Amino acid sequence: MIKSKIYYTLNLVDSEWKKDLSDTKVVYTSPTFVISNIYKSMEGPKSDQYVVIDDTKEELLFLTSFKTNAVSSDEKRKMSNDFVCHTNFEYRDAEHYNRWNMTNRINSQYPRITSISNGVEDFELPEGFGFPVFSNERLFINAQALNHNITDSTFNIKHKIEIGFTKHSQTPLIPLQPKTVFMMFPFDPDNPFKGPTEALPNACIPVETKNHTYIDTKGNPLSGHWIIKPGKHNYTYDTSAQLNIKDSIRLHQITSHLHPFANRFVLKDKTTGTIIYDCKSENFKNKIGLKRTPSFSSQKGVWMYEDHVYEMLLEIDNTTDKDQEMMASMAIFYYDGEMQDKISELKF
Repeated sequence: MIKSKIYYTLNLVDSEWKKDLSDTKVVYTSPTFVISNIYKSMEGPKSDQYVVIDDTKEELLFLTSFKTNAVSSDEKRKMSNDFVCHTNFEYRDAEHYNRWNMTNRINSQYPRITSISNGVEDFELPEGFGFPVFSNERLFINAQALNHNITDSTFNIKHKIEIGFTKHSQTPLIPLQPKTVFMMFPFDPDNPFKGPTEALPNACIPVETKNHTYIDTKGNPLSGHWIIKPGKHNYTYDTSAQLNIKDSIRLHQITSHLHPFANRFVLKDKTTGTIIYDCKSENFKNKIGLKRTPSFSSQKGVWMYEDHVYEMLLEIDNTTDKDQEMMASMAIFYYDGEMQDKISELKF
């Protein structure tokens, strides 16, 4: 972060975001990221930006697809997506829900739409579905670079970030509501890097204790960014409380955020024994990185219920002889009936 600030302040590299708007998509190009070291997750150069798709009008749009590519600093060549740590897409919940007179939703959950990360270059929501925003509504993009492998050179990249959309005036779509659920495990706040003990047999070793640290209902700290030792490991996490289902929901999309060495990530209805999402990731064999992380997408949808228990299962294999870092989350989208009613009431 200090390096990037120096580069931008002295105008040594491009520090501005760019926008290219067309009738069906908007493309944002990040400032230049200087890759001069190994950068694991959350360590690389990054840039945040509030964006507006089209502030010349107020038009209802449905966001339908998300894509990120690393490109050369002159924007002429596509680079490996090994240099994409993540792109987070977020809405401003106070602004977003005040427009719809749905103020009860403000601060009810973290306002993330979705995330693109290593192993997931792009995805589309099921045909006929989208996330509704207004064209002049402020959104937030967070882009961060990654480098697991190259140590012998310094070079510059940018991230080209594309959001596809459909205009409500042309094709009304069915609204989806996003939510992110993620694995997290306890640690001892007095000795956080000790790991499991008799008192905390399920403890993890957090990467650090500031970011991605959460507090459970009993006041105990949990970490969503933890260390994995060499070898194979299995993790399970009850995500029912995070899902916080009221009555029932109809799930249509899941995209995972995982780190290298993750092999399988599962969402399971523990009550029925049904596997909803079985994400079998593919790691590169000749370097560190995720080659492919499949998404779940369904027009029909999968029903999930308030009185069921839902569990995430993670299988990893750290094939190196060093400690590595792990995160595991699912960006989910489910049918938003209340929003559908609000859209029906709008006068255009």
